[in-house]
Amino acid sequence: MKFSIYYLTLIVLLFSSCTEKNEPKIINKNYDEVPQYVKMNNNKKLTDSLFNLAITKGDEKAYNIVSGNYILEENYNGLLYYSLLMANKHNSSEAHFHIYLILSGSDSGESIEKLDNRTKNLALYHLIKSNELGYESAKYSINEVLGKGNVVKDSKYYLNEYSK
Repeated sequence: MKFSIYYLTLIVLLFSSCTEKNEPKIINKNYDEVPQYVKMNNNKKLTDSLFNLAITKGDEKAYNIVSGNYILEENYNGLLYYSLLMANKHNSSEAHFHIYLILSGSDSGESIEKLDNRTKNLALYHLIKSNELGYESAKYSINEVLGKGNVVKDSKYYLNEYSK
C-alpha cells in the first residue's frame, strides 16, 4: 500500500510540474522615436537624389516614395514644384493627382467650391487628367467632387475653362 501511495504521489507531482505556465511574454521591440519619413526628409542628399531620379528618368517609384514622405510631413508646398515637373515632363498620373490635392485644399479639408473659378478649373483639370491616365484614387475623388454617376467632361474642357 505504501508503495502505491508513493507512486501515486510521484505521478501527481510529475503531472503538476508539467503544466504549461501562461505567463505573459515580454516582447522588447525597439521603436524609433523619429518616424522613418522624417528621417528620410531630413536626409537632403537622399531626397534630392530620389527627386532627381524621378524628374530626369521618369522613375515613378522614386517619385512615389519621396512624395509620400512629403505628404506624411504635410509639406505640400515643397511637393507642388516636383509634382508639376513630373506631371508636365512625364505625364505622371500620381503627380497630376497630387497637384489636384494641393490646389483644391483637400489637405486642409476645404471644399473645392470655395476656390475661384480659374483655380478650381485648374485643379479639376489635374484630377480628370489623373483619372484619364489611370490613377485609381482619382475615380473616388471625382465621384466625391462631381457626384457619383454624373457625366465627367474630359480634362481638356477644364484646361480650356481655366484659360478663359
